[in-house]
This record gives sequence, structure tokens and C-alpha cells, in this order.
Amino acid sequence: MRTQEPLLILTTDDLLAERWQGLADRVLHGRQVDALDAWRRDGHRLVVTDLALGTPAAPLWESPAWKRSAQGLLILAASSAPSEEEGLTVMNAGASGYCHSHGPVATLRQALEVIASGELWVGRALLSRLLRLVDSRLPRAGLADWASGLTDREREVAHHAAIGASNALIGDTLGITERTVKAHLKAIFEKLGVEDRLQLALRVHGVR
Repeated sequence: MRTQEPLLILTTDDLLAERWQGLADRVLHGRQVDALDAWRRDGHRLVVTDLALGTPAAPLWESPAWKRSAQGLLILAASSAPSEEEGLTVMNAGASGYCHSHGPVATLRQALEVIASGELWVGRALLSRLLRLVDSRLPRAGLADWASGLTDREREVAHHAAIGASNALIGDTLGITERTVKAHLKAIFEKLGVEDRLQLALRVHGVR
């Protein structure tokens, strides 16, 4: 299903723009990064931007327009050659999602739905790096602040998941199966009212 919210697509690639037209019912095509300013001033927030608008010497996320507008927009940054390093940098610069610019339209629609709901859209490997970044930059919240309703084992699983450990690594560390780890995470998410590992990490660090 197409996104109902107005969408700004930012690219100079006409073929890519034509493909992205199917992402939403109301689409505006911009060719310059300054379009972000006008989009935000008009009260809109949803954007898909082609990172190819920038150059290696002057990445898009370092442009004045991006820096002025990123905090007020929900930007899905699309790259023709995604990498963890680029993804981590652009997410740290305020993007709400990071994806392949030529990914399936259905996947891009799903990504837009996710970021429109206030969540982040990133791949699993990049999510692990984001979680480790959160853990390195924020102090841990007191145990009573978030874990009072969890069992001892759930607390252990939550701590490991919050710093980016995979289910397999958590299982090996705690001597349990991946299936058991998944069951614990499901219970943890339900008890804490979070939907994913990033929300869990923020809760563990007392952010929300």
C-alpha cells in the first residue's frame, strides 16, 4: 500500500525518481538539497533522498540544508552502494532510515511506514553497531528504573541485546538456545512496552 503522507523524493536520477513515484499518493520531486528547507517549512516531514546528490568530498549530510532541516524531518537515506560506515554516519547525522536506493518498492514502502511511526529503519548489522554506539555514549540506568518486572534471566538477555549482541552470541554466553533467547526477548519487549532492540537499548540506558 502506498504511503498516505505527502512524500518528498530528492534525486537527480530521473529513472530513480520515476520508480519512487509509486511510494506515496502525493509525491513532490526535488533535485536540490535546499528542497528540504521548503518541505519542512510547509509542515511536511517524510523524505526519501538519494545520497548520490552529495560527493565524497561534500557528503549530502554535511550540507547546510541537511543540518538545518534534518531534526524536523523523517529522512530515509538511500544509497546505491550501502555500507555500514556510510549508514552509521548518515544515521548519526539525523536520518531516520538507511536503505538501498534500488531496493524493492515494497521494501521502501515498508521502510517509510516504519519511520513515519517514529521508529528507525536499518539493517541488522548496522543496528548492532548503533546499539554499541548507544552503549558507549550513554550511562546505564539504575536497575530499578527499567528491570523491576523482569526475571534475572530476562535482565541478562536484555543487557546483552542492548549492547548489540546477536541471538546466537547471547545464547552462547548464557548457555541457552537461540530459540530460548527469542522467547526471552519476546517476553522482555512485552513487559517493557518496547518494539525492537533499539528501543530496548534506550530503555536500558534510561532514555525512555
